[in-house]
Formats: sequence, C-alpha cells, structure tokens
Amino acid sequence: MEKIEFWGRDEQDERLLEEVLAGLKTATCTLKVWYDALPEEEQSEVLDVVEVFTKKGEHRGTIRMTDKYEIAWGHIKGDIGERIAKGENSTLEEFIEDHIFSWKKPLENEGIPFNEETVIVVEHFELVSVVE
Repeated sequence: MEKIEFWGRDEQDERLLEEVLAGLKTATCTLKVWYDALPEEEQSEVLDVVEVFTKKGEHRGTIRMTDKYEIAWGHIKGDIGERIAKGENSTLEEFIEDHIFSWKKPLENEGIPFNEETVIVVEHFELVSVVE
C-alpha cells in the first residue's frame, strides 16, 4: 500500500495531517518536478488507497485518491482554482500565498524558475479511515 506524509513548516507541524483526519483537507499538491522525483511507490493514481503517516512514522489513517491532474500555476484561478483551494481547506488567495511562500525559494535554489508556466500535480482524495 502506498504511503503519504503531509508537509509542514517544521518537523513538529502536523496541521495538514490533522486537517486530513478531520475531513477538512481533501486535496494535496506539489510541484511536478518534485512529484516526478518521488519513488514510483509514492506516486498515486485515482482509486489508490494510501496510508497516512505522521512525520514520526506513525500510521494515522487511510485515504482514497479520487482525482489527479496537472495544471500550470498560472491557470489556478476561477472554478478550478476554487476547487483546489477548497480541497486544501483554504481560500484561493491563501492557497496562492502559502504555496508561493513554500515553493518559490526552494525551487529557485534548485535553479528552476517559479512562474506562471510552473506545473503542479493536484490530487483530490477522500478520507477512508482514521487510526486512533
């Protein structure tokens, strides 16, 4: 079974995981260049069942992927932007601001520009179970 750990601002930040387990966060995304660098077993497809882990390696739940697509950063607006932001449990403005903060500098440190053509991979999911 595939596994996923949700990003946080530091090693203690499990906010996104807690939002998933509460059923509030139903989407995740990453830069395509980073997604493509993941081991194949960490790349999900629609209908895949994925175990959710804390940063300390504790199994906390299971999700099922319901949709997956690639989109250029500059196209994250309108209905599709709202869908992504809602799945990320934020407003569109918050989503854009948070992801520029999270991605721009690390990507540029790798020598890759972050711009309107930068492609991201978006995965929508549903919560299947929570491990107490």
